[in-house]
Amino acid sequence: MNNPNHVTSTSLSADISRRVTLGSLAVIIGQGINVFRQIVLVPLCLWVWGVQLYGEWLALYAMIAYLSILDFGMQMYVVNRLNQCYSVNRLSDYNRILHSALVLYLSIAVVAGIFISGFIVSVPIEQWLNFDLMDHSVAAVVAILLAVQLIFSIPQGLILGLYRTFGEFPRGATIRNIQQILIFGLMALTLLLGGNVVHVAAIQLIPLAGVTAFVLSDIRRRRPEIKIGFKEADWSLAVTFLGPSLLFFLIQISGVVTIQGSMLVVSTLAGSAYVAVFAVHRTLANFVRQIVGALTNALWPELTSLEAMGDYYRLRDVHRLFVKVSFAICVFAGIWLHFVGRDIISLWTRDRISFDQQLFDVFLLYLILQAPWLASSVFPAAFNQHRNLAVCYIVSSVLGLTLSVLLFRFFGIAGVAMGVLIADLLVCGWIVPFQTCRMLGESIRRFWFEVVMRGQPVILAVWGCAWVLQSIMLSSAGRILTIGLTTGLLGMVLGYVFWLDKTERLQVLGAGMALWNKMMNRTW
Repeated sequence: MNNPNHVTSTSLSADISRRVTLGSLAVIIGQGINVFRQIVLVPLCLWVWGVQLYGEWLALYAMIAYLSILDFGMQMYVVNRLNQCYSVNRLSDYNRILHSALVLYLSIAVVAGIFISGFIVSVPIEQWLNFDLMDHSVAAVVAILLAVQLIFSIPQGLILGLYRTFGEFPRGATIRNIQQILIFGLMALTLLLGGNVVHVAAIQLIPLAGVTAFVLSDIRRRRPEIKIGFKEADWSLAVTFLGPSLLFFLIQISGVVTIQGSMLVVSTLAGSAYVAVFAVHRTLANFVRQIVGALTNALWPELTSLEAMGDYYRLRDVHRLFVKVSFAICVFAGIWLHFVGRDIISLWTRDRISFDQQLFDVFLLYLILQAPWLASSVFPAAFNQHRNLAVCYIVSSVLGLTLSVLLFRFFGIAGVAMGVLIADLLVCGWIVPFQTCRMLGESIRRFWFEVVMRGQPVILAVWGCAWVLQSIMLSSAGRILTIGLTTGLLGMVLGYVFWLDKTERLQVLGAGMALWNKMMNRTW
């Protein structure tokens, strides 16, 4: 009881729980801001500009958005390296890596900015995109302003990522949220004042510059040991970032290929009319992943720190708990959506999209069965040991699209989703958890028993309750609310009591207390 190591361990676990909980809350708030922003700005742009000009704005934005690939996955890799150095107090290495990364980032930004600006000015982009209202000068100015914003948001992302490296992810996420609010507010104000596309594109640069200046000042004031600059830059070191970073880039690209590729398969084989049906069903099923994604973003820097300190005992505990919680969230949400998906899509689209139960259930199975390996994949990614993970992503993506084409012949557009699901299970579903368990020195049999088998009675109980409720509820709104609340509350209670072990219950309780204290104190 008086073992000092026990005290330290308990304190550290509580501290991690607090940071992860607050960080997750900040990420969820950020997602809410983005949703609210879309809800408000879309009708506002249509009201001020009209359908044609707004469509031309979206076309330019979509074209410029591809410049995000200039990051090449470096932010993930470099921030992980910085986190590892700070965790073991290697500050000289920290500053050298930071300076080298900043020089590389800014060099890419400046060269890309000059090249892209020249390209935009010299080519008839307004003709390529079939514009009717924007002439060449307006289209070029808007495209350059959007490109500058996107290109220089890449080094800004690295600077904001520094908060992750010294255990202040919630603060960094909050600053990012404030930037999004400023962009949204300035865009809305500009539109209300009758601003044109050039004004709206230009106004977004103000929050980018202002928040960057604040972050630089804030870090210098609160973390004087971190020297942001270029003095210790090492080009030979900077070049070594490119190889591992490209693996992160391939992971990102593989996800895009799977998402957009499956849409193209549906469009090609079934026709464009079915694309909306496919996309709406997938969007509703994937909405749950945003919650798990918030947990992932907040937990990531903690995992990097624990691995740098060699604390694999705690990493094994966190691994089981995080995968278990992610899996449980997706299972309970999947049960709820199975019984109310028809009602939600009917209300959401005002019956303009026909509901396909088979297609939706395949997407829900994909959501549920992907949850364990997706949560497990955060660990090698956070450790910068993501080579095998990148290979799994690429193989799964290619195999999934191939199977989608084959299965379409037998199951229609549901077969496209089945192809992605089957490839996901065959490749990532078992390889990623196995490799993570081996990396952490954890028994794979114990892992699967704790994550899946231990929760089966809880899953069956929640399913049975939802099935009974859907058979007696008459109104759509009643089913959505009643089954949702019952599934969530019953799942939390039974999951806490029977699915979690004693240590995990204490960790979850600590996270809950951290959130409660945050809400009561209202301080960051």
